[in-house]
Amino acid sequence: MTAFSSIYTSLTGLFSFTRALNTVSDNVANLNTPGFKSNDVLFRDLGLSDTSVGDGVISREPIASGNGVELRGTVRRFAQGDFQGTSSATDLAIDGNGFFVVRQDQTQRYTRAGQFTFNTDGYLVDAATGARTQALANGNQLSDFRVLPTQTRPPVPTSLVTFTSNLSSTPPNTPNPTPFSVGNIQVVDAAGNTRTLTANFTNNSAVTPGSWLVTIDEQNVQIASGEIRFQGTGSPAVGFNTIDVSLPAGANQSTITLNFDGATSFSTGSTSTLQVGTANGTQLGVLTQVTIDRQGIAQLVFSNGDTVAGQRLALASFADPQSLAEVGASSFEVISDAAIDQPQFGFATEGGLGQLRSSNIELANVNLSQEFSNIIVLQRAFQGSSQVLNVSSQLLEQLYNNLAAR
Repeated sequence: MTAFSSIYTSLTGLFSFTRALNTVSDNVANLNTPGFKSNDVLFRDLGLSDTSVGDGVISREPIASGNGVELRGTVRRFAQGDFQGTSSATDLAIDGNGFFVVRQDQTQRYTRAGQFTFNTDGYLVDAATGARTQALANGNQLSDFRVLPTQTRPPVPTSLVTFTSNLSSTPPNTPNPTPFSVGNIQVVDAAGNTRTLTANFTNNSAVTPGSWLVTIDEQNVQIASGEIRFQGTGSPAVGFNTIDVSLPAGANQSTITLNFDGATSFSTGSTSTLQVGTANGTQLGVLTQVTIDRQGIAQLVFSNGDTVAGQRLALASFADPQSLAEVGASSFEVISDAAIDQPQFGFATEGGLGQLRSSNIELANVNLSQEFSNIIVLQRAFQGSSQVLNVSSQLLEQLYNNLAAR
């Protein structure tokens, strides 16, 4: 060992601890970075023992001290971070295993940062980088996750209106009884417009027992008429329990069936309580909201009440996430050509992949208490190496002074 060995050894400590402090500093700096995965440093000693040979026997007894330390790299902690709720339905966090798949400039990347938003073209993108998130279709095919903001749901004209409750069967006291009316019957025509009808019921039991004459008006104009009859049991008579109404809408026309199977006709005095039970049909629907459920399926909500399932987000898993290379923005790339390092694609909640939490983001998994402890240890180690360097320098200076004095 030369007289300078302790100086070189202490310098390895200074260099390594400085680099390690940079890693800790990076962890702390990204404390509030969604999806960030912190790093641990890897120290390895440079101690090499001299070997000597005597009588044909190799001896490995150390006759020289080690040569210091080096920082051999880092190990990324892929432990899950805490979740934080947000007000955006497109913010997503993975509760469990997996990475989001995004495409940035034709390059495929993987991230746990789920701060997504829809751009003006309808693509779901990373809000920070603009990278497009990927959907997975049958056959393991990836494609850009997209929801066209201008899409609509076609109108469905009303085809059936049902009635419930009771038409009083008490005979009228006059030859021309006052009709009982059910108003505000909302229906949708073939053009998707909402129209309001009124059904008028006139007791005709003086002519035919259990009979009611029915007229259908729109804006005080009669558009249809018919007759319904009830049996002695109060239930509608077969063949007289429906009335068809033709509803013109420009060049188109639809037919609405008024069904009275749910109605009755009993004697309850002069009061009738007949009312509309249900009416099908929907107006033209425009897209009003997009949410993503726990399985990664887009749920498209339209103004007419329809909800339609869209694409499904792709997730990726890796046998060894440490094989991924960090490329910034909490993203990683595959740099190995080995088959074992390639991603396996799948869906949330399936194949060991976690479920999605909408309106949540995953925070950095930085343990601030641990990082502060690491800072203290590195500071003391740096001070120790500095002190060794200082003492070594003083010893050499004393040696030179003694040699010069001779």
